[in-house]
Amino acid sequence: MGGTKKSEPFWKEIRSSKTFILTVVNLAVFTDAYLYALIIPVLPFALVERLQLHEDDVQRWIGILLAAYGAGLLVGSPIAAWFADRGNSRQGPYLWGLIALAASTVAFSLGQSKSVLFVGRLVQGASSAIVHTVGTAILADTAGQEGVGPAMGFIGMSIALGVLIGPVVGGFLYHNYGYLAVFISAYAVRTPGQSLKAAQLSVPSDAPFYRQEMNTLKSIPNSS
Repeated sequence: MGGTKKSEPFWKEIRSSKTFILTVVNLAVFTDAYLYALIIPVLPFALVERLQLHEDDVQRWIGILLAAYGAGLLVGSPIAAWFADRGNSRQGPYLWGLIALAASTVAFSLGQSKSVLFVGRLVQGASSAIVHTVGTAILADTAGQEGVGPAMGFIGMSIALGVLIGPVVGGFLYHNYGYLAVFISAYAVRTPGQSLKAAQLSVPSDAPFYRQEMNTLKSIPNSS
């Protein structure tokens, strides 16, 4: 019994530590960028081979699918920011963003119609908006004013790494192993980040005081 009482706070301390939370956020941002870039070299072939699209329509539909991602990102960003600042925790919106990212991956891996791919890309853009917006908010809460600069630098590196690796891996896997192999790598990359995020505590133990103060200020109108 005594050992259980000692180990529980230690585990909670790890799950709410700055290092753990920043790792989770960076991994999620990397995964998002990786999944975005992974299918770019695959799209032209997938549209022809899986959807039986005429070659004359391929470029138009690539443009539509890329625009769908941008539309989801554009609409989702302010909505994600609004929800992130009006809850007691960032955990809920952030976890929903990762779930939406998983759903878009499933749509792209199994979809065999233009509408499914379009909706999948739209959802992917919305999930990216949540992951980036809420993720940077969590990062700011956790790192504090003095640590935001370096933390943002790591976020930028994670995005660049995902965009750099994604097309190379996607093209290689598609050329050598086929379409589904591309998305097996997507599931493999996504699973660790989702698991770590589920383990993360919603309120960091060492979050700056201004986060608690902001929650107090938000509760004032409700009590009046």
